[in-house]
Amino acid sequence: MRVTQGIIHRNFLRNLDIITDKLNKKFEQISSGKRLTRPSDDPVSLGRVMQLKDRIERIDQYRRNIENAIAWLSMTESAFNNMENILNRLEEIAVAMGSDNSSPYARKTAAEEVARIKEQALMIVNTKFRNHYIFSGFLTDTAPFSTTDNSYHGDESALEVEVDDGIRISYNVTGSLFTDEVNIFQLMDDLKDALNNNDADAVRASLDKIHTAYTRINIAHAGVGSKIKTLNNMKDELSDRRLSFEEVVSQREDTDMAEAIPKLYIYQSAYQALLNSFARITSVNLFDIIG
Repeated sequence: MRVTQGIIHRNFLRNLDIITDKLNKKFEQISSGKRLTRPSDDPVSLGRVMQLKDRIERIDQYRRNIENAIAWLSMTESAFNNMENILNRLEEIAVAMGSDNSSPYARKTAAEEVARIKEQALMIVNTKFRNHYIFSGFLTDTAPFSTTDNSYHGDESALEVEVDDGIRISYNVTGSLFTDEVNIFQLMDDLKDALNNNDADAVRASLDKIHTAYTRINIAHAGVGSKIKTLNNMKDELSDRRLSFEEVVSQREDTDMAEAIPKLYIYQSAYQALLNSFARITSVNLFDIIG
């Protein structure tokens, strides 16, 4: 079959399109650092990459949830520390003022301190985290305690957060801890009255209630510390999982420069060779053909 000038031109343009496409793709892969720049590059790998990126986004959300829960629990832990200190001070006052050697004046002075301690305690149990009361249960816009009574005004709802696929963890302690079994604020009022009334027996009787309240808070405090540790461990595990997913994404998506750059040179050489070859076998101006 006779090879006409038109056939030569068509073959040249087809080959030029092929090599130009490969050259442009390789340029794009090297400049972007990504091997997958469009769905047609590798549909299977791209689908897997999209799945992994979705998992990574979920992991990032879980980590944010955990960090918020840890911050909330850390505020709770600080409040427990302060309440334990307050109860320790109440115990010191009850021991000292329960002594028969204590004077009425000393007891009245101690009563004033107990009143100030109660004010401090109310501030502690009304602690806020990002403008939400941490001890109010679900009613985070409602102060759990007020200065007008010694009752708890929140509810018993557990605040939960999703920390992994299908796993939710509660992160709050409700203010009923401070009123069940022993109402700490009523205890303070009773101790203050006993001191003002110079009633040594009543002052001494408050010690058992102080110990009970301290034990309850101390147990809750330990539980909060344990939960913070658990959440930190979960966050570390999520970080490790995220890293492994990122490595797979990188393997599938990122350009292998050690492979891409030599291929770029090959395609550039092939492109130039094609132009030179066509120029040798035809006298037609290349620019008339390619544009």
